[in-house]
Amino acid sequence: MIAKTVKGFFNNKLIQSLNNKNRTKIYIYPNLNGFGLGLFIFFCFLISVFYENNFGLLLSIIIFFVFFISIFISHQNVSHINFNEITEYFIEADKNENLNLNITNSSNEKKLNIDIDYDNKIIGNFNFLKKINKFNLLLKFKERGTYSFKNFCLKSIYPFGVIRTKMYFKLNSSIYVYPKSILPIDDLLNEFNINNPNSANHDFDGIEEFKRGDSFSRIAWKKSTIRNKKYVKKFMDPQKDLKLILDLDQYSKIPFELLLSYSTFIIKFYFNKKIELTVKHKDNIFYLKSNRSSLNQILKYFANVQS
Repeated sequence: MIAKTVKGFFNNKLIQSLNNKNRTKIYIYPNLNGFGLGLFIFFCFLISVFYENNFGLLLSIIIFFVFFISIFISHQNVSHINFNEITEYFIEADKNENLNLNITNSSNEKKLNIDIDYDNKIIGNFNFLKKINKFNLLLKFKERGTYSFKNFCLKSIYPFGVIRTKMYFKLNSSIYVYPKSILPIDDLLNEFNINNPNSANHDFDGIEEFKRGDSFSRIAWKKSTIRNKKYVKKFMDPQKDLKLILDLDQYSKIPFELLLSYSTFIIKFYFNKKIELTVKHKDNIFYLKSNRSSLNQILKYFANVQS
């Protein structure tokens, strides 16, 4: 019977969480107001002892109870909070970027009045009212490369402002800072048909009957008037089926860092236009397609590549 009781005690979720070495540590300590309140409780207790004043004793007990409740609530206010990590983030160099981060509140209690610090700077004050809560982190890196997150700190003086609670987090995600996107020179713009995309070369391919969804700007009005039926002009894009290749080794006259910035502009342009592109550098070949992972693979390479 005793063995079962002891086993049940250690199987309790609260006891298991306390024994978990990997749990996030929560630091609880009184702030300046808390020290002041503690001294006030101590003096009330001394007065009640030396002067046999029941009111002082009652007051010290009440305030001490409030003090204890504040510790308990403060702990509950920051417990069961975790960052949702993803494997990698992508940021353009020398540009202010907002990263969308998620915090999970795995308890039923709402988390109120929590300050978030990043690298010893306050991001803002937040209330976590849902299971999944979002906030933005503004970052800027001057040089391309792979970086790691610095420490996050969640801290609160909720509810009475006398007890401070802190909890530290370290995200293991990688931050890939790819080269700054710079508009290429005219030769590259013309080579990759970017100079004037709105007036790209389209060859006339004939006239066909108007179908629902066709642009009214392409209606062949002369034939439509003669036939008393709507017809539209059909054009063929000569670049549509062209397999374009961006070979960085062919542009040795352009400084490598500047070439990477030009290339970043080109691949982002092609990705937004949903046009496939092949990127080559030395023995490495990448295929830009419509999926985000193909773009991220190239940006990750640009973040760390050497000439």
